[in-house]
Amino acid sequence: MSPQPPAANNTTKTSGPALYHNVQTYIKELEISEGQLSSVLKNVYENNQREEFMKRLDDRVKQYDVEIEKLCSKNYQDFVKTFNDLLSVREDTSILKNQLVENNEKIQALGKSLITKVDQLVLENRKQNNILLSVETLNRYMPVFNIYRQLKNQMKEKKNYYQALKLLEELENNYLPMVKNYRFAQSIHHSLPLIKHDIINETFSDLKDFLETLRVEAVICGKIANQQMAHKLKIDKKYYLMESELEKIEDDSDLKKLPFDVVDFSPLYKNLHMNQVLGHKANFSDYYRNQRKKQLQLAMNSNSNMEMNESKTERDLLDAYKLYLHNITGFFVIEDQILSSTEGLVDERYMDELFSKALPRLKSIIRKIMEECSNAKLMLKLKIVVVLFCLTIEEVQFPTIQLSDLLREIREKYYSMLLDKSSEKINLILTEDNYTCMEIDSQEAYNLLMEFFPLDSKETKGEHSDEFFRRLPYSGCVPKIFLEIKEFVNNCVKFSEGLNSSQTELDDMIRKPTNRLITERLSENIRQLINRVSLTQLVQIVVNTIYLEKSIDLLEKHLLSVIKANSSKQSGKLQGISVFKDLRSEAETQIYELLNRKIDQLIDLESFNWNMTEAQGQASEYMKLLLNFLKSNLDSFSHLPSKLAQTACVSACRHVAQSLMSQMISPKVKSINYGAIEQLNLDLLQCETFAHSIRVDGLDNETILFCFADVRQIIDLAISKEWSIYLNDYGEANNKYNRVQLNNAQILLEKLRQGASRGKGILSRLDIGTKTPEKDDLKLIEAALKQIKNLINQTANF
Repeated sequence: MSPQPPAANNTTKTSGPALYHNVQTYIKELEISEGQLSSVLKNVYENNQREEFMKRLDDRVKQYDVEIEKLCSKNYQDFVKTFNDLLSVREDTSILKNQLVENNEKIQALGKSLITKVDQLVLENRKQNNILLSVETLNRYMPVFNIYRQLKNQMKEKKNYYQALKLLEELENNYLPMVKNYRFAQSIHHSLPLIKHDIINETFSDLKDFLETLRVEAVICGKIANQQMAHKLKIDKKYYLMESELEKIEDDSDLKKLPFDVVDFSPLYKNLHMNQVLGHKANFSDYYRNQRKKQLQLAMNSNSNMEMNESKTERDLLDAYKLYLHNITGFFVIEDQILSSTEGLVDERYMDELFSKALPRLKSIIRKIMEECSNAKLMLKLKIVVVLFCLTIEEVQFPTIQLSDLLREIREKYYSMLLDKSSEKINLILTEDNYTCMEIDSQEAYNLLMEFFPLDSKETKGEHSDEFFRRLPYSGCVPKIFLEIKEFVNNCVKFSEGLNSSQTELDDMIRKPTNRLITERLSENIRQLINRVSLTQLVQIVVNTIYLEKSIDLLEKHLLSVIKANSSKQSGKLQGISVFKDLRSEAETQIYELLNRKIDQLIDLESFNWNMTEAQGQASEYMKLLLNFLKSNLDSFSHLPSKLAQTACVSACRHVAQSLMSQMISPKVKSINYGAIEQLNLDLLQCETFAHSIRVDGLDNETILFCFADVRQIIDLAISKEWSIYLNDYGEANNKYNRVQLNNAQILLEKLRQGASRGKGILSRLDIGTKTPEKDDLKLIEAALKQIKNLINQTANF
C-alpha cells in the first residue's frame, strides 16, 4: 500500500486575496486587542504566515507613522508639549526599554521553545491524521481482502467452485472498482484470469464425472420410463423387468416420480452457469454434445449377450435386449429433460441429429435379432419390448415410424413362424384324435366346452334323466382346432399391436395369415389325413368339416372383437367355408373309393366256383360279410348330411352290382355253369333283401333296388332261358330284359356254352343217353348266340 500524503495540505501556504484578507484580519485583531497577543500569534504560526504578517505589520506601522506625522503637523504644539513630556519621561522610558528588551529576550527564548513544541505538535497531528485516514481506508477496503482470501481458500480446497465463482464475480464487479487506483487491486485483478481458468478446468472435470454418472443412471432412468408406460398401457412387467426381478415385489414408488428424478442434474446446472458467467458456455456446450454423442455411439453397440446362439437361453437374450433398450430410452429421456431445463446447452436440432444417427443402428440391431430368431414366442416377446420402447420414446417427442415400419416387415416372418407352429399343433391334434363322437359325462365339462366352443349341434342326451350325458356329432379335434386358430388370431393381434396401423390395415394384417392357416395349412393337413385314414374315420372327418365350416362364423366374430371392428367396416371374410366344402367333397369321394375298395376285397369272386353244378341253397359267405359290412357302415352315416348318406348307399350298391356283372363277364372266367348262375341268383336275392331293409333318410328302397336291375335282368335271362323273347323284343320299350346289353349277353352265352360243352364231354364218356337237358341247353345257347351275333352285326352296319 502506497503512503498517503501528509495532512499538511490544510497548512499549505495560501496565496492571493485570501492571504491578504487573513493577515489584515490578524492585524485588526492585534489593534483591538487589549494585550492578548497569544491567539493572534498562534494563528499566524499555525498558518505559516509569519513573514507575510511581519511585512504587513511593518506596512501598518509605516502607515501609522505617516498618519502620526500628519497628525503631528496639525498638532505641533501639542507635539512639542507632548515631546517635552516625553523627554521628561525619557528616563522612565529607557528603563522601560531595558525592561522590554529584557522581556523580549525572554519572550524570544520562550517563543523558540514554543515554536519547537508547536512544530512537534503539528507533526504529530499530521501523523495522527494519516493514521486515522489509513485506518479508515483499511476499514473501507477490508471486504476486498476478505473476499479474495475466501476465494483463494475455496480454490485451494477444491470443493465448491460454484461458491468460488460467486465470490470472484462479486469481487470483480462490486469491490475491485472501488480500489482500482491501488497497486494491490491491480495485483488481484491480474490473478483473476488464472483463477477463472482453474474454475473452467474444474467444471470440465466435474462434467466428465457427471457424464459418467449419466452413463450408469441411463439404464435406471430408461427402466422407470418403460415401467410407467407399461403400467399406462397395462403391459405385463415381464417386458421391462429383468428375469431375476420378476419374483420380487415391484416397487410402485417408481410410478410416482419422473424417470429422470434418479439423476442429480445440479452439477450440470452449476457448471453450465459457471461457464456462462465465465464466457465459455459455447465451449462447454460443444464438449457436452461431443461426449454425449460418443456415449450414444457406445450405447448403440450391441453386446455379446444379444447374439443368438445355443449357449444363450431365452432369458439371457431377453434380459440383454431389455437392458439395451432401457439404456437407449434413458439416454433420450435424460437429453429431453436437459433440453427443457437448460438454455443453449442442447437444442432441437442437436436432439434430432442424435436420434437420426441412432435410428439406423437401432434398426439394424433389431432386424438382425429378429431375423436370427427362430422361435415365434420369443419373437413376440421381443416385438412387445420394441413396441414398449417406441411408445416410451414417442412420449419425449421422438418419431418412431421407421421402427414401426421395420416391425411390419418382420411381421411377415413372425406370421410364417406362427403358421409353421400352428400347423404342427393342428397336425398333432389331427394325428392324436380318435375320430369318434365326443362324449361328455358332466355338466361342468359340457359348460366349459360351450364356453370355449359355443356351437349349436345335434347332440344326443343320456337315456336316464338323472344322468348327465352328451354325445356330440363331432370328434375332439374340432374344438381343439377352433381354439388353436383362435390362439393364432390372438398371437397375430399381439404382434400387430402398437404398429400404428389403421383399422383396415389391422383387419388385413390378421385376416390374411388366418386365411393362410385355414386354406393352406389346415386344409393340407386334413387332405393328407383323408388319404390315410380308415372308412370310419373318414365318415367322422366329413362330420368334423361340417362343424369346422360352421365355426368360421365364430372365428369371424372373434377376429372382429379382438381388433375392435364391426362387420360393416371389415375388408373381407375368412375363406374357410369354401375350403371345408372342398375338403368334405374330397373326403366323400374318398369314402366312396374306400367303400368300393372294401367291396372289391369282400367280393372274392376269383375263388368263386363258376363251374358248380348246383347252388349252395343260400347266399355265399362273402355276400353275407359284404352286406353286413355295408349295413354297419351305412348305419354310421346316419349323422352325415342326407345327400352324402344317399350317395354312399347308392354308390355302394351300384358298385356291388357292377362287381357281380364285371366278374360274370370277366375274360378271366372262361366258362360258367348254370349252378353258378343259380348261386349268383341267391347272392343277388340277398342283395335285394338288403336293399329292401336298409333305411337311409331321403332315399326310398326302390331306388336302392334299382342299382341291381342290370345284373338282375341278365341273371333272370340266363336262368329263364328266354333268349327268344329277349331277342324278339330287343330294342322295344316294353322289352322284359331291356337293361341287358347285347355284348354282355353274348359274353355270358359264350361262357355258358363253354360250361355246357364241358359237361357234354363228361356225359358222352359215361355213355349217358343221347338226349339230355344239357344238350338242349347247348342247342339253345348256340341258337341264341348266333342270333345275337347277327343282331350285333346288323347294329354295327347301321
